[in-house]
Amino acid sequence: MSNLSPEAQAQLEERRGTEGHALLWIQAKNRETGAPETLGLWSGDDHQEFLIGGEIRTYYGAGNVIHVPPIIAKPGFVVRNLRVKLPPLTDEVKTLLQAYEPRLAAVQIHSCPMDIDTGAPLGEPVRMFKGFLNQAPQEIAAKGGAGFTELVLVSAGRRLTFGIPLKRSSAELQRRNPADRGREYSDVAGEWSIQWG
Repeated sequence: MSNLSPEAQAQLEERRGTEGHALLWIQAKNRETGAPETLGLWSGDDHQEFLIGGEIRTYYGAGNVIHVPPIIAKPGFVVRNLRVKLPPLTDEVKTLLQAYEPRLAAVQIHSCPMDIDTGAPLGEPVRMFKGFLNQAPQEIAAKGGAGFTELVLVSAGRRLTFGIPLKRSSAELQRRNPADRGREYSDVAGEWSIQWG
């Protein structure tokens, strides 16, 4: 990779081995206050701070229980899907799913090459994925089994597939065909309160 730090490049050229970790950064809304909150998880064992884009971020250690599949980085606007497995019972994952609003949370995944002798980061982590959280299903295991939470991520290119609101508004549809009332209440339908029972 051409965007590796000189230290990481030198370690690769030595051909003694490599070590790297995945860093998962999520920005979601707090359910109570509506304020943006951030949460970082990485595949290391202990909590650690990383300098990314001039900002110091704290990542909580998830160890080997976080599973990020290989990420193929390539240019273009192709919508990529990625499935990241997390342990369901850690405090950080509970906070993400219960205290924050995980739906459509902004997500970044970085790759951080590490020094194979000292375990220290070699330069700034490299961003490999940018997108948002689409789903977060939980797999509850049977007694004695291992459950997990799966984050289904989609790349930022997904936003380019959304329809333009101007072309889908009720006024635009009626301009084309005055009898078309299919989206007549689309702008206020989410605000209706429905009484049940």
